[in-house]
Amino acid sequence: MTLQKAVLGAADEMAGEQPSVIFESFVAGNRDYFVRWAYSRTGSMDDAREAANDAFLTIYKRWDVVLASENADAFARKILKDAVADILRKRDRRRYSLVGLAFDPSASPVNCAPDEEIDLVALRLQVYKAVEALPDQQRACVTEHYLLDTPVEQIARRMGITASTVRSHLAAARTTLAEAFGVHSEPSDEKGVNG
Repeated sequence: MTLQKAVLGAADEMAGEQPSVIFESFVAGNRDYFVRWAYSRTGSMDDAREAANDAFLTIYKRWDVVLASENADAFARKILKDAVADILRKRDRRRYSLVGLAFDPSASPVNCAPDEEIDLVALRLQVYKAVEALPDQQRACVTEHYLLDTPVEQIARRMGITASTVRSHLAAARTTLAEAFGVHSEPSDEKGVNG
C-alpha cells in the first residue's frame, strides 16, 4: 500500500468523504520530500514514514485551513515538523544526529579497511556535528538544500521566508562551517546568487 493510499484511506474512514483532487496532487507532489525530511530528523525510515503519514492526515483534516493560509507549503511544513516532534516524543528520543555514535572513528581499522575510508567516516561525523551546531534556520536551510537537494525558492516557500533570506542563511552557514574546519577562502559574492 502506498503512503498516499494509507493516508487517504485513514482520512476517508474518519471523514466519510472523498479527498479532493487538489489534496491528492499535494500528497503526490510532497510525499517524497516529507519522508526524506522526516528521515533526516529521525534517522529511521519507519519513523519517517509514520511522521509523513501523520502529517498528511493532519493536513487532510485541516485542508480548508491549509488552503486558506497565506503560505500552504509553510503551513504543511510546520505540521510535518510537529509530526516528527510527536514521533520522537512518543519514542522518547532526541532528534537524530550522528554526533555521539558509540564508536571512535579514529580507532584502528577492522578487517583491513582502507585508511581513506576511515578518514571519510571521521570527516562525515565532524561535518554532521558542525551542521548540528548551526542555528535552527541555518541548519534547516543547509539540510534542505545540500542534503535533500531542494531548490532555494522551494525552501523559501516551505519555510515562509524569502529566497534571499534562504541564500543569506546558506552563506552564513557556509562561513561558519568553513571557520569550523579551518578553511579560509576569499570572500565571495555568493550571498545574493542562487545557491
